[in-house]
Amino acid sequence: MPEKFEYFPKSAEELSGKMIERLKRENVGREGETKKEKIMPEQVQPGALELSDLVVEKEDLLQAIGASEKLLKEKEKGEEAILSQDEIIEALDEIENFDARSFGQRLDSAQSIQNSIEENKKQLLEVKERIGELANKPEITKAYQKHLQEKIKTIHFARQVKGLQLLSEKINLSETKLLAHRNDEDLKLTKADKKVLEKNEIIRQKAGEKAEGFMNNPEVYYEVNRRELLDYRRQLLKDGFVETPSVKKEIAEIFGHLELGIPVFLRGHLGAGKTEILLHTARKYYGVEPEFISGSEEATKYDIYGRTQIGARGEEDKIKEFKLRLDEFKTMCPEIKGKELKAVEKQYYDEIVVKGQTTSFFQYGPLVRAMKEGKPVLIDEIDGIPHSILMRINHVLTRKAGDIVKIQENGGEEIKIKEGFCVMATGNIKSVKYKREELDAAFLSRWWSSEIKYLPPDETLKILTASLIDKRGTLELKDKEDLEGIKRLTQAAEEIQKIFSGEKTDVFGEGGDAARGISASLEKSVLSMRDLWNIVKPWKARHFDKPLDEYIYIEFIKKATVPKDQIYLTQLFCRFGFFKDWDAEQFGIAGLDKKKLDAFKAKKSK
Repeated sequence: MPEKFEYFPKSAEELSGKMIERLKRENVGREGETKKEKIMPEQVQPGALELSDLVVEKEDLLQAIGASEKLLKEKEKGEEAILSQDEIIEALDEIENFDARSFGQRLDSAQSIQNSIEENKKQLLEVKERIGELANKPEITKAYQKHLQEKIKTIHFARQVKGLQLLSEKINLSETKLLAHRNDEDLKLTKADKKVLEKNEIIRQKAGEKAEGFMNNPEVYYEVNRRELLDYRRQLLKDGFVETPSVKKEIAEIFGHLELGIPVFLRGHLGAGKTEILLHTARKYYGVEPEFISGSEEATKYDIYGRTQIGARGEEDKIKEFKLRLDEFKTMCPEIKGKELKAVEKQYYDEIVVKGQTTSFFQYGPLVRAMKEGKPVLIDEIDGIPHSILMRINHVLTRKAGDIVKIQENGGEEIKIKEGFCVMATGNIKSVKYKREELDAAFLSRWWSSEIKYLPPDETLKILTASLIDKRGTLELKDKEDLEGIKRLTQAAEEIQKIFSGEKTDVFGEGGDAARGISASLEKSVLSMRDLWNIVKPWKARHFDKPLDEYIYIEFIKKATVPKDQIYLTQLFCRFGFFKDWDAEQFGIAGLDKKKLDAFKAKKSK
């Protein structure tokens, strides 16, 4: 990392200068001017920092006022009066002359919103006055401008790092497409192709070195990580899925194999995120919601391929049927044209659209729809489907765009597969926890298979932290103990996941027996990323009104369906410092007594 920011010092200076002028222009006192008092040198830096904080506060106030005013405009206005809080307080002070019933009826449901607008406007005026005072003191504005310049440069370099990371990702994607293209054409890589791959490697290496150089600066390192957390926050708010480094690596492997025409099978334990990863891959790289087949022992071939239906059809379905039948007629009778074709078209329309209130028709299943429309199909928990049904889709797994597939369920109808079709599936790791079919070796050989593990603890902690920051990247917690609680919650999640998956044994928990060497286990409960999100989301929404322990109990432990799991989960959380002041009776869990609880309060995980 260079010591001097030689890339664009002039533009940073120019931008910060314009921001200072804007501050002076927009923020003045009540009478249009502020006093220019001489300040001492030791007051300069604190004043610059105060100015920086006030600028942020001003922006927050403006946004809060704007959002509230927009809400009031959208709301239908009633006849009730909006009273100020000061008026209400004053009336309550004179309680002898106060008609509570009449007063209450006069209040509008938007009372608090309107009061909030008024208070925020008062605060905004005070902030603007103070900004005006500080902005008219040359020593402070000079220090503040220097602070802005450094901040602008840090942001610039953080963006450079992000750009370099994105460059490497794009190179990887383009390389995947090249290899898939050559595979589809059944052609070997040319010398020119190999040269392209070699240059790609050089680009990745240089981009990595440049990014590492920028990250050697502590301020840039902090800004890059802050922006990463903000990006995680945006992803969480958008669809609840976050592309952490380990997830990105897995997605790249998945997409690479799908592009090669190889179906993808992800296996893993409950809550590891198998289905979410495949759904995200389909949305991101194919731009569609995949067709979905839910694995069940009651599934039939008709649930996958489709079935003949008898009954009333919707207008849209009838129009589609009419167009399909007319196209088939044109293909079979190309010599029919002009008036004759118009007559046939009218006959079809009358029979199918006008009169076709009740008819028999073939309702395509998700697999056939995916082939016809060129979409991915996702078979969730494929090992829950009977073996005989799975064998029916064997021949579809390696089909690619342009291939013809016959649908026996619809009289041998031929379907031409469109570009974009691919097959994805999930399944659980075989164990006593899951009642699943034994997948045939020949069937599995057609898939690229990968085990999806729970997120690494450091990535879990980052996601939880991202879920608690505000739009500026500030961590919204009451005190440091809450931050420590998030770390312990992450550690507890890792422990629970390892015990649930059998990766770790524990003879001391509920159901365990040290003397007989029997390990405690969790039957149906695991603290997944989704569960963690469900714990901290309401905690944040209620402004951390209660200790994290209560939300762990209400949002997770209490919801466990197996009583033994409830006891063991409580013990495990106690091991990580939660529920220190709780008595066994507070949990309301049958079988949980003081002895079982206290034993784990004294233990710590190794």
